[in-house]
Amino acid sequence: MLLLFTVVMGLTAIARGDGRHDEEALKRRYEAFVDSLHHRRLADDYAGAVRNLDHADPKRQIIGINTLAATDELRAILWIVPLLDAEDHGVRIHAGLALNRLVASHQLKRRDMSQPEKVIILPPSPNETSLKPMSWVILKMLKKPDDGNAHAYAANMIGYLGLEEHEPDLRELLRSRHPAVTNAAGRALEMIGSSADGGLSHD
Repeated sequence: MLLLFTVVMGLTAIARGDGRHDEEALKRRYEAFVDSLHHRRLADDYAGAVRNLDHADPKRQIIGINTLAATDELRAILWIVPLLDAEDHGVRIHAGLALNRLVASHQLKRRDMSQPEKVIILPPSPNETSLKPMSWVILKMLKKPDDGNAHAYAANMIGYLGLEEHEPDLRELLRSRHPAVTNAAGRALEMIGSSADGGLSHD
């Protein structure tokens, strides 16, 4: 029964995503983004961590994820994303958390401190890397069953990246049974200029 429920929920999420987003276009955009990061250099610099990602022991995989995330290098994204589909639940959680932390760390460097009561992220300069192509990864996470983790991390990233196109997804997350997810969705809606009740936020 649990397996059937998981499959049904997964198919429902896939159907939701397919109708709302052009996944192929988002994937191509993401692939172009990670190609631009010269991610192979990270594999040379942190060869041990990358090897751990392929290890059969989930604990070693988690060590690899945490090591790469601790570098605060955007190049780590490509190596961590595949672990969102790992067999081990703990590995999947750590992969999502690592991506969440990487995105938050880089976006908060452009936080508008003239309004400290809010979390407002300024647009990247022409010389800075935009992380909006992470939208495909976020969609991938939103398709996962609601375990209280992946969807919360996805909502956080939507907010930090200002992905207004994911507003309907955030409103669906408000119906989650997990407080961590509903809280993250509410914060993300505020960050993209909306409110949890469906209206626009006002200063």
